[in-house]
Amino acid sequence: MLAQAQKSIDFWAVTGSDDDVAMFKRVAEGFRKKTGIEVHITPLSWGNFATKYFTSMAAGMPPDIGATNLGGPMDYGSVGGLVDLNKEFPGEIEQLKAHIFPNLLPICTWRGQLFGVPAEMSTLAVFYRTDIFGRLGIEPPKTWAELEMAIKRLDAAGFHYYFGFTSRAQWAMGIYSMPYDLYGLSVRPDDTVQVDWMNPKYQRAVMRALDLWNIHDSPGSDQGDRVAGMFKADDPKIACPMVIEQPNIYLQFKVADPEIDGKWKVIPWPKAEDGKAFNIVGGTTYVIFRKSKHKREAFEWLKYLYSVEAQEAMIVDHANRKIDSSFQVSPLTDMWQPQADAFWARPEVASVLPLKQALAQSMPSLTTLPPVHGASDAALLESDIIDRMGTFLLDEYSSAAGAHGITRWELMQRFAKGQYADEQASLQERAAQHLHDEYAVAAPKAKAIIEDAMRSWDKRFGKVIGNMTSFEQKSNVLTVIKWVAALFLGVLAAMVVALPRYRKHWASYAFIAAPVIAAIVFIFVPAATALYLSMTQYHPVLPLSSAIWTGLSNYAEVISSGDLYKSIARTALFLVISLPISIGISLPLAWFLNQPLIAQRYWRFLYFSPMVTSIVSIALIFTQLFLSSIQGWLNSALLALHLVRDPIQFLHSERSFLYSVITVAIWQGLAFNILIFLAGLQQIPQQLYEAAAVDGASVLRRFWAISLPGIRPQMAFICILGVIGGFQVFEPIYVLGGGAGEAGTKFGPNGSGMTMVPLVYHTGFETFEMGKSTAIAYILFAIILVFSLVQLRLFRGKDSA
Repeated sequence: MLAQAQKSIDFWAVTGSDDDVAMFKRVAEGFRKKTGIEVHITPLSWGNFATKYFTSMAAGMPPDIGATNLGGPMDYGSVGGLVDLNKEFPGEIEQLKAHIFPNLLPICTWRGQLFGVPAEMSTLAVFYRTDIFGRLGIEPPKTWAELEMAIKRLDAAGFHYYFGFTSRAQWAMGIYSMPYDLYGLSVRPDDTVQVDWMNPKYQRAVMRALDLWNIHDSPGSDQGDRVAGMFKADDPKIACPMVIEQPNIYLQFKVADPEIDGKWKVIPWPKAEDGKAFNIVGGTTYVIFRKSKHKREAFEWLKYLYSVEAQEAMIVDHANRKIDSSFQVSPLTDMWQPQADAFWARPEVASVLPLKQALAQSMPSLTTLPPVHGASDAALLESDIIDRMGTFLLDEYSSAAGAHGITRWELMQRFAKGQYADEQASLQERAAQHLHDEYAVAAPKAKAIIEDAMRSWDKRFGKVIGNMTSFEQKSNVLTVIKWVAALFLGVLAAMVVALPRYRKHWASYAFIAAPVIAAIVFIFVPAATALYLSMTQYHPVLPLSSAIWTGLSNYAEVISSGDLYKSIARTALFLVISLPISIGISLPLAWFLNQPLIAQRYWRFLYFSPMVTSIVSIALIFTQLFLSSIQGWLNSALLALHLVRDPIQFLHSERSFLYSVITVAIWQGLAFNILIFLAGLQQIPQQLYEAAAVDGASVLRRFWAISLPGIRPQMAFICILGVIGGFQVFEPIYVLGGGAGEAGTKFGPNGSGMTMVPLVYHTGFETFEMGKSTAIAYILFAIILVFSLVQLRLFRGKDSA
């Protein structure tokens, strides 16, 4: 027990449910009884934990210890934000590491420093229906060749299969390339950069993944909430007798689908026939923050979490949550050794024993790869290639199917039966050549990105991290700006007190004091600080005093890069389509609501309801509408009406993603536009309409000659706000793109939704180039200002004319 009793530490946990919070609280109570240390649990959802961590670190108020994703140790530790466990707790951490699978530690290690330890792991498992496999004569796949044969047999019989975890994920490409020791992106011991993308074996590995994800008409990963129903179904139209997913889904099948007990099994991810065993790992890590005031207590909590006692408690908790039951893949070797058999024989975990036995075969091959500076930026190039290749494959197979007058799925079934073999080979050859051409362009760029990142990292951060304390004690620009603001407010107050002509109006100044102070504190100070940062190199975790002045170089770099112009082009497309259509729909509806109607309140409620609905809720609803399979509401209708042969990939194709976002934005914005137009129409004197009617003017003529001129101020208001809102669009793109995941935010396939604000977010909070991010933000501000002034001038000119 520690001598310091009654101390408390803050623990932030990235969790999937309230059950996790309750579990950690119970474990923390056991820890308190042993040590006297209180642990305060703060849950973080996957969608926003990185932003919260960086915000707390930038403010100098991080938790003592936290759970983050596998990339967290590199992201936070390499800029001096985390404790090096090797240095801080040398003997104890070696004892702890001896009980953790060694292949899981590389991702937490950087230049000999250990910034975290793996917490809870995720990997791939294969679930299959034994009855359907037996009926079709399919053997459970143990190798990749057997997996391909099983899929081919399922295709031929009209069955689908489901691929969930790691589907279309660039960060998981190692599962296909690492059996051949091809890292994709790596740095050799002599610091030379290795990019394996042009290696024929690597490209064959990528093609294998692309085939699994795209060409078998399998339900997309957006069908995750339906996978249990698809797995237990027997109708080939909807059934998925083979599911490739995380182990967690095991207990969902056990609890939700008891009627198929005894008809399914789980096996490990198959092995490559000609390569070594390798299984991809996702999950979380525990890290201790450098700013923690209770590092020793935090480390004691970390050690307790890795005790057999705590691991057993968490496994039991996960296994007994009814419909939310899951399986915790422990990184602790002790839980997989024969001495743990007595625990696994306990009734509380009997339900997960078959899964444990299957995963025991995979655990030695679970591996993480060493982090590489600049790899996240370089990996974006490959991620975009994967997106483009997905679209390419779907287009090629759809075109081939159309030539035969059949659907893409029917073509796949015929391929599986051995028909059109030459055509299938030709399609595969074209796809392989297209992938080769894509990599030929991207590989040199990726190497240059990593080499530049490695050079700049030492130059930019080496001195700062080595003298962190001195930089933290230095004054910074924010301090100066706050003093300037305080001096300005003091001068204003002194003028009111000292000058008689101001003093006699002191009551008026007292009323406006609060908004003036709020504007200075919450607008001027942040805006001035951001303007300064836009002319510096600055990482948000480091002290603000470490920002390096670069002048206008950030603006020059942003303007010269293609990313800015692409984002402006996407934003312009969004505006050109969404604003006119929104006005064109909302104005007639407002005119309609302005007429005498039966149940007028009902109609107004109906049209105004989107205005009071969260954009996130709306986007989630539209996500179901746009599902890229027959289960999608819109696809189901189009297929039923025979308007399309195959489901449209609304959210998975770079060609349709932004248009899907535009549809959501138009629908959500209608209510506000209707309200403004309705208010304008109600201000027009009714006598004008009556006089026009007496003179014989038609309804259309009255609308054109009276209504439109009468709502010109409202039209100007809607146009200005529409342009501002279009340039600032973010939420629907963020939600429809899938939100933030383990490898960062996905703003649509191939970055097709990367408009201006998403570019600001990505640059500042995912690549941590805060100077460039604020430069983009000020360019955005200038664009909006110019457009607003031009529109005001145009509308004022019409009014004066």
